[in-house]
Amino acid sequence: MIKFFRKIRYNLMSENKTGKYLKYAIGEIILVVIGILIALQINNWNENRKQNKLEQDYLKALLKEYKNNVKEVDKVIRINLKQLNYARELADFTGLEKSTISEKKFAELFFGLANSEVQYRPGTGVTNEVLNSGKLNIFKNEELKEALASLDGLLLKIRFQESEELSFVRYELLKLAYRKLGLRRMAYDALGENFGLDKGRFLDSNLHLLSNKEFDNWIMGFIFTSGYLDGRYKELKRQLENIISIINIQIVS
Repeated sequence: MIKFFRKIRYNLMSENKTGKYLKYAIGEIILVVIGILIALQINNWNENRKQNKLEQDYLKALLKEYKNNVKEVDKVIRINLKQLNYARELADFTGLEKSTISEKKFAELFFGLANSEVQYRPGTGVTNEVLNSGKLNIFKNEELKEALASLDGLLLKIRFQESEELSFVRYELLKLAYRKLGLRRMAYDALGENFGLDKGRFLDSNLHLLSNKEFDNWIMGFIFTSGYLDGRYKELKRQLENIISIINIQIVS
């Protein structure tokens, strides 16, 4: 093709047709520019297609991750609320002149609220990859980018509430129980022979702890922190569901 155009230019020059040569040269330049623009447009189209595919791939991965995280937050809400209710019921029996609760019921309530830690542990692989590798800008929706970027702040608050506050209160309750109670009898009363143990020989009542102001204070602390955490979890669930809603709109079927 280049040889063809060169031959035409040579013939025009040799025939001394300068005007036609200039017109031809200008036309050739225009054709070259058009060719370059078309090539750039094709390249841009290919890049946009790649970016759109990458965005769709990440949207689908995020959708799967956040749907699983909603299930996880539902699970931790149930666990936290169950333990909160144990603490609330136990608080009804503290400070009374005469105990109206059985040893077995007391043991069940105490182990119910202190038996396990409350921890939200979501899947964060795709989110971390998006945020830490600078891929956040592949998403066109500004609301989605803002929601993803702000989620980490809420998670930090939740982790602090779990580990520095609720877990602290729980550990203090357990330490108080180790000092003041017969845990072997309590474990038997609450859980039966699950651990292959009998009641043991220390069979004095554990109900005296209900008259202990320190015990009552720690129960109150548990109720306050657990109740506050319940609000955080529900706020997190709303944010996760909002992200899922935005993603669903952005995904091309």
